[in-house]
Parts: sequence; C-alpha cells; structure tokens
Amino acid sequence: MIPVLSPIKVIDRVATSLVAKQRYPTVEKAIWELALSSVRDKTVYYRRRIRKLENKYSTDFDMFTARFKNQATPSEEDDWLAWRSARSMLADWQKSYQDMIHESLQDAAL
Repeated sequence: MIPVLSPIKVIDRVATSLVAKQRYPTVEKAIWELALSSVRDKTVYYRRRIRKLENKYSTDFDMFTARFKNQATPSEEDDWLAWRSARSMLADWQKSYQDMIHESLQDAAL
C-alpha cells in the first residue's frame, strides 16, 4: 500500500533529496526553482496550444474570430473556445511568472 503524504511533505521530500544530491544549496531554493520551472512549463504549454491553432487556421486569434463570426462550424467554435481559453491561461501564467521573477529580484536586492 502506498503511504498517503500531504503535498507539502512530497515537495519537501523532493527538495530535500535535491539538496542532498547537491543540486541546490537549500531546500527553500530547491522549492523556489521547482515552482518557477513549473510556472515556466505552463507558459510553454499554452504557447504551444496557441501556435497549434494558429498553424491549423493559418491566422491569429483576432483574425480567426473576425473571419468566423456567426458562421463557424461546431468544430471551429470548439477551437475558438479552446483558443480563447489558452490565451487567457497563458496571460495568467505569464503574470505569475513575472511576479515570481520580480519577487526574486527584490529578495536578491535585500
């Protein structure tokens, strides 16, 4: 049976392991870098989703929206919703990433 661990314990174990392997100087630094990497990965993921739709329709979101307004097929409507969602999520993850970088720079200045 797999023991049930809280998310905090899992993160702490991973970070402690990385520090023990001398990948990071402290547990806090390891956790920070893991979080930053995770947020960066999300931005990459949503950029790829957007790029895939841009390639599929050979246009950007705004042109796609104008072109298919009131005449889109159900499949195109599904893509439009996915595209809009990806743009929103990308903006949110980019903001989180920038906030984290800004916080990191402020901490470094102290």
